[in-house]
Amino acid sequence: MFLSLFSSACNDEILDIQPTDQLTDATVWSNAANAGLFLNDIYNSLNPGPQSTVFTNLPSEISNDPLDNFSDNSIGGSLAGIPSYVNFASGSYGPSTPIFPGHWDSMYKAIRKCNVFIENVSPADYDANVKKSYIAQARFLRAYFYKQLMNLYGGVPIITKSLNQSEDGESIFQARNSYEECVAFLQTECEEAATDLPLKVTAAEAGRVTKGAALALKGEAELYASKWEDAAATNLKIINLGAGYDLFADYAGLFYVANENNKEVIFDIQYAANVKPEVKEGYWNPVKTTDGTSFGSVNPTQDMVDTYEFLDGKTEAEGSALFDPSNPYANRDKRFAASIIYDGATWKGGVINTRLGIANNRNQLDESGSGGGTRTGYWLGKIIDPSIVPRVSAGQNSIIWRYADVLLNYAEAKNENTGPDQSIYDAINKLRTRGGLPNLTTGLTQDQMREKIRRERRVELFFEGKRLFDLWRWRIAEDVFSKPLSAMKITVVAGKLVYQKQPAGGAKVTFDKSKNYLMPIPAAVIAQNPKITQNPGY
Repeated sequence: MFLSLFSSACNDEILDIQPTDQLTDATVWSNAANAGLFLNDIYNSLNPGPQSTVFTNLPSEISNDPLDNFSDNSIGGSLAGIPSYVNFASGSYGPSTPIFPGHWDSMYKAIRKCNVFIENVSPADYDANVKKSYIAQARFLRAYFYKQLMNLYGGVPIITKSLNQSEDGESIFQARNSYEECVAFLQTECEEAATDLPLKVTAAEAGRVTKGAALALKGEAELYASKWEDAAATNLKIINLGAGYDLFADYAGLFYVANENNKEVIFDIQYAANVKPEVKEGYWNPVKTTDGTSFGSVNPTQDMVDTYEFLDGKTEAEGSALFDPSNPYANRDKRFAASIIYDGATWKGGVINTRLGIANNRNQLDESGSGGGTRTGYWLGKIIDPSIVPRVSAGQNSIIWRYADVLLNYAEAKNENTGPDQSIYDAINKLRTRGGLPNLTTGLTQDQMREKIRRERRVELFFEGKRLFDLWRWRIAEDVFSKPLSAMKITVVAGKLVYQKQPAGGAKVTFDKSKNYLMPIPAAVIAQNPKITQNPGY
């Protein structure tokens, strides 16, 4: 009897004990600190690009097949199976064979977390300022996830409450909103969120959303939607925000671990080795470096190299007096050497050679596109931190927006809206000065300025995942991909290097302008929700 009563009493007490290593639905909203842990989990869902499913289920911007490989900036190395080569370049993708099959579901799972958070925090009895900050952060995050969907698919269903099929039945299935409705939604969400977000955060809070981040998302969404007046106004607001944003002096170094969260960074996704790691160094480096090996999955194109001006402000095609056909990489925009590893370049304390004729050289040009070397004669240098050993867990942050984005977004939107004025020259010249280039020639027409801005954008934002969307929104992809992307073949003849441009191995991109300006919505999504209509042509 005593034993029975004692056991009963103990069991009652045990039932009242709350676990200390996890949060139940009953306790997660009981105080602001617990709710903050839920918010942290939403931050953990942030992705710097759509998810790949090849080799590593990682966002494209830290995986083996980054978004610039889906453009004319770079092509995938000879690593078998990567979507940019197997699917995108061949045009063999569709609803049943999507390039980013899990991206839709991942984003809507993250959006649902935001909706659950907002619904539960809104009525909670927390400190008013804490509550406002929490909700503003969640609204930004939700807008971010929506923009990730919109970039690929256009209009998508706008869902702002948590859905439960067992309670709501078939009403949980919603049709797509128009792209214009989605843009308007992001504009409102970001503008209102910015009101309750701080101008700056402490070092301990690095990675959390600020006013500048909310406005940067809004301004880019407006730019992509060709809402020129709105985009110019929003990006000008960031320029005049007083948050201390400015260009970091060292273009190469601004991406390195030692300089994380510098004054140019407006919003980045935080990584930490062995906690939330990234392993892009094992994918993006040249195949053989002084400290290890990589898959070499990024090969910048000759087309990209030809975009960089020489220090007199002209390209080879424009007749630069500084172009030397026997030494074509000298006297270039400083951003060239900070972005692209070329034949004879120093990298990680060694020299990288892509020329043919050196025995056992794993970094040389692979003309066939299947032999393991570079398919273009170049390797990637930008963003990769040379202090990080390839294939070792690393924690380099991924920058989503920086002050250079704002200057470029402002310049483009302002030029499209009103034509050239001094503020546009000032924005572009600031970037050119860091690159060691002369100022733009004055008196440019709107069309001439447009071309200058587009070139500047391509150079400055090379390998930051923006080029594909620029090709799409400018509607120039069918022209860009109408010819094979190019490579540089270097041979030694009579003791001298001979440089020859030629098509890159396997680098012809099949592009159907009737449908390929958007990605197909995965067939599995439409099978689950018949109200979702497929993008045209798929």
